[in-house]
Amino acid sequence: MTWKEPSKENPTLYLPLTQANSDLPLDSCTITNKFSIKVSPSWLSIWKSPNNSSTETLCQNLLNLLAPLAELTLIAQQHIPIHSKNEPHDLVTDTDIGIELLLKKWFNKHLPNHKLIGEETKKPTINETDICWYLDPIDGTANYASKKDNFCINLGSTFNGNPYINIVYHPKTKTYHYQTPKQTSYKALTNPEKKICTEFYPHRTKEKAIYNSILKQTNWQPFQTQALGISLYEMMNGKCSAFYKPNGKPWDIIAGAAILSTSDYWDITFITKTYQSISLFSNEPTIISYLNDCFKTNCRIGTLIITPRQNPKIKEIIINTLQS
Repeated sequence: MTWKEPSKENPTLYLPLTQANSDLPLDSCTITNKFSIKVSPSWLSIWKSPNNSSTETLCQNLLNLLAPLAELTLIAQQHIPIHSKNEPHDLVTDTDIGIELLLKKWFNKHLPNHKLIGEETKKPTINETDICWYLDPIDGTANYASKKDNFCINLGSTFNGNPYINIVYHPKTKTYHYQTPKQTSYKALTNPEKKICTEFYPHRTKEKAIYNSILKQTNWQPFQTQALGISLYEMMNGKCSAFYKPNGKPWDIIAGAAILSTSDYWDITFITKTYQSISLFSNEPTIISYLNDCFKTNCRIGTLIITPRQNPKIKEIIINTLQS
């Protein structure tokens, strides 16, 4: 059977299956009852005719929309096939692609003037007046493929040079953090653990050496989850006090960084691959052009560093070590 929309007559949401073909149209995807979930009338209302009249209602609609999608990721986790992309360690599943296709359909129908840039599908060209969304349907695919709990859905966005609506959703615990222009679920803890987080593949010996050097210089402890979105989510929960990621992709870092930016506790630094220090959320024409160029290649946009504002020495150590 091919994919069909949930309806009042059949309130079932199916995970679209693509056999790892991210170019497959949604209505050409196959389905199986094994990867499906019943949805409520209120969810169907959000799927078909949501009230997105304010950023707050839009954020709440997205949180409600994500709940059964997150449940689908858990249902599929035990049985979904795992595929490699460009490198053996760069994994993708039909869950990643299917969740992205479902959200793209909703955005195209209900927010047609917004730009949605997903990890798994073709990237649109953006301009400085766009509301730009960045989606990672499963951040931590390697963890997901290993049947671990450390994966999340990242849905970030920027508008007019600022964070817009940003969500990090943890399926296993059904918990999340979010931010809108007017409110946030996040409150910075006064004494987060003195740990430093970064993420890299185990075979990256240079990154490992840099990390060990930073840990030695700061005398802080390591913290890693093998998923950038989860690491930033745990930073919100006080599990670490510093974070850095060279060569990050926007859908991995924007949502978490935007939520953390709602607190003055954090100093958030972003440095492009051309060594320009600028806001991660900037819509300056030169940055938009730079991002569009990045989206044509490997989508790596630059280095994100998040440290306590009252402890600039930590940031200095990280930057100097990365540049040495």
